[in-house]
Amino acid sequence: MRNKIIIITGGLGLLGEQFVSTLSEEDNYVVSLDTHEKVDAYNFLGLDKHKTNKKVIACDITNEEEVMNIVEYIYYKFGQINILINCAAYNEQPNEETDNSFGNYSLEKWKKTIDTNLTGTFLMSRECIKYMLRNKVVVDKFRGSIINIASDLGVIAPDQDVYENGYVKPADYGVSKAGVINLTKYIASYFGNIIKSICLAPGGVYDNQSDIFVDRLTNKIPMGRMARKDEYNGIIKFLCSVDSNYMQGQTLIADGGRSII
Repeated sequence: MRNKIIIITGGLGLLGEQFVSTLSEEDNYVVSLDTHEKVDAYNFLGLDKHKTNKKVIACDITNEEEVMNIVEYIYYKFGQINILINCAAYNEQPNEETDNSFGNYSLEKWKKTIDTNLTGTFLMSRECIKYMLRNKVVVDKFRGSIINIASDLGVIAPDQDVYENGYVKPADYGVSKAGVINLTKYIASYFGNIIKSICLAPGGVYDNQSDIFVDRLTNKIPMGRMARKDEYNGIIKFLCSVDSNYMQGQTLIADGGRSII
């Protein structure tokens, strides 16, 4: 796990930030990609400028040309790309004023979610694999690893009863994450023992949601609580390490048991 060049998309997000922090502690160099808006705010605040093994770069992962240029820049700056963690995602937050009923759901919103969650994951994977195949360091024949972050909603449909004020969870988020799970399998089957491709499907993470939502959701979870934001750090280290090298194309579901019922 040490001395690897790791790219994490959505690196300024709730889970991405956790992954950047925990993996940079392992003597790796972590390149965090996020939206131009988030990176501008990050740079303005001057966060983590003392960190010598972390770099934050703005990248619109839905823009093919931008992805190609950024990945090429990272490879030629560091000489290798060992691990890509596709963590960037768009997930609309509940808003009682939004009409998300299936018959009225807009194509524009659908495309935004699919473009970010699925197309962005495809573009980043495609470009990084091109350079991973050039890596001179080979571990168990693997030249690189792709770790995709899906969701328990990529495995099960959303339970509309957990939301408040008539809000409807749209189909696009779960559909995009189901696509990420299948893309993980495709990459694994296509590259065999050359590129490791694994997926993590986390459950709901507590982030100061309303008490009503939390109570309704936790009643659906056998463990009786949502995940803590730092609770996936150990799992992501395992998936990135050689300890998971006999896993290929699989999805590890960590959702407190919600999807077993």
